[in-house]
Amino acid sequence: MRLFQKKMWLSVFKQWLLYGFIVLVIVITLAVFSIITHTSDSSKNNSRRVFESALWNALQLQLQSYRFLNYLIELDQTATSLNGDAFFEYDLLMSRVDLLREGDVATLVRNFESGRTTRLLNIINGELELLSFQLSKIEGGDFAYLPTLVERIKSIDTQINEFVTLVNKGSNNYISSQHQKLQKNLDDIQLLSIMLLACLFCLCFFIIKGVSELKRVVRRNNALNVNIQAVHEDKARTLAFVNQETRRPIHAILGAASALNNPTPPNNTAALSKHIEESGHQLLQIIEMLSDLSLIDAQKLTLTPTTERLQPHIENCLTQFDGHMARKGLQSMVYVDPALPPYISVDFMRIKEILVALVKNAIAHTSSGSISLQVRPSASAAPSLPLPSGISEIRVLQIALRDTGQGMPDELQQSLRANPTLPMQKEGPLPSSVGLDLALCHKLVYLMQGEMHFSCAPQKGCEFWVDIPFYVPEKQPEDAKQNALVWPENTQILLIETDPQLAKIISLQLTALQLDVILAKDGSLQDNHNSDLIIVGNSPKFERDGHDALQQWKSRACPVLSYNPQAINHPESSVKALHFPLTQSQLERLIATLLTDLKTNKK
Repeated sequence: MRLFQKKMWLSVFKQWLLYGFIVLVIVITLAVFSIITHTSDSSKNNSRRVFESALWNALQLQLQSYRFLNYLIELDQTATSLNGDAFFEYDLLMSRVDLLREGDVATLVRNFESGRTTRLLNIINGELELLSFQLSKIEGGDFAYLPTLVERIKSIDTQINEFVTLVNKGSNNYISSQHQKLQKNLDDIQLLSIMLLACLFCLCFFIIKGVSELKRVVRRNNALNVNIQAVHEDKARTLAFVNQETRRPIHAILGAASALNNPTPPNNTAALSKHIEESGHQLLQIIEMLSDLSLIDAQKLTLTPTTERLQPHIENCLTQFDGHMARKGLQSMVYVDPALPPYISVDFMRIKEILVALVKNAIAHTSSGSISLQVRPSASAAPSLPLPSGISEIRVLQIALRDTGQGMPDELQQSLRANPTLPMQKEGPLPSSVGLDLALCHKLVYLMQGEMHFSCAPQKGCEFWVDIPFYVPEKQPEDAKQNALVWPENTQILLIETDPQLAKIISLQLTALQLDVILAKDGSLQDNHNSDLIIVGNSPKFERDGHDALQQWKSRACPVLSYNPQAINHPESSVKALHFPLTQSQLERLIATLLTDLKTNKK
């Protein structure tokens, strides 16, 4: 949750950072354009025009003063009247003064030399206005005032020259200040342009990141849509699979119920009732498996370990399939390694579901032959888990199931090779691809932090290895310390079996009972001269030498155990029958009975 909040905070921070960059870009852009506008708009042109007008009018004032002075000097004093020409020249001179005292030009000139130009201009204007009276006399034909007027104009020339000099100097300073101001504006524009460019690069970066993020979101959205569609398709396949799995037991129940409801009910009502019961249990088992799969997918299935005896659970799981295997003529046996503790702590209900799935898969792919089940210690390292109270250690057991069938299809094998513990494989096989039993088995194995491996060969069968961690109790119950049966010294068992897998399992069972085993691998019946007990299995030579072997057994009074139908059903034999699935408990009871009777007879 904190990580999620942190990501959200970073996302909001990035959004505000992006908004800040956008606002900064807008502000800098406005500043740049405002400076550019302030630097190059019509007001600058107007200022330039006013500056040029001020300098030009100052020069014109000086020029017009010279012209007015020359006019007075060259005046024809013989004329009776000037006809207003003197006032015309005087008005021209005063117009230049008025142009310098009014408008933008006066504003500009007033700032030159700290207002000194203004004072000079006022003096010049005052002096020129005083000339109007004398000029009117001259205009009227009285030329007596002409020399005085000329002298006064010559005296004003000094102020006019100084005024022009000050205007020229102020103009130069004004030009320099305007140039500096313009340069400063250009520098500001350059700096702001660099900042704008940097912000635009950052904005482009954010835009590119935003576009890439948008593309990623679009791809993720498309992937989610694909996943949603896949979920819907998987849901449809699951419903179709559930319909397919439940249809068979439901039809069996309905068919048996219809037969029982017939007005003329059949004679085998007990068989039909049993068939209904088996189909009902099968349907209930399918529903429980579907429920467990849903709980595993929702990560809500909890394991409940209990401390119980291991061997009876393993043997009972195989025993419940004796009817199915008998109908197909399959031979099965189970071996629990004595190296395992008698009592272990594990979820036996889930162990049973794993065993049931493996056995059902073996039966489905084996038309004839044998199925062997071994439960032994595993070489895999135990997971590092906290030990509950009353537990001494964690160990790993291995369930090895082998059949002699035709093997599994390649598609089924590829689906079962999925390992949810790997980073790139988070999903197990689908029930629609491997079947309900194997799908549940696969998920349960990895839920219990175990591993599942297998190997298959066409027409040679399959072998599964399932490693399951379990807890070892600190104290074993009292009934775990059973007294081992004591056999006569040098008791030997002759095992006649051509199937190497069955021979291996039976040898392990007998070795666990502390009996010496002699294996007749070629199926010969002549190696029984030193044997105290004979176990006859699959032997092609029994059809040819069976009568002679029975005579030898009778002459030596050697007890015989067999699961060979020909030996069991032989009219002259007294063979003790072994039934499949062949378990250690069954074999131990029969051997104990036969060897005890043999010991009594010898005495």
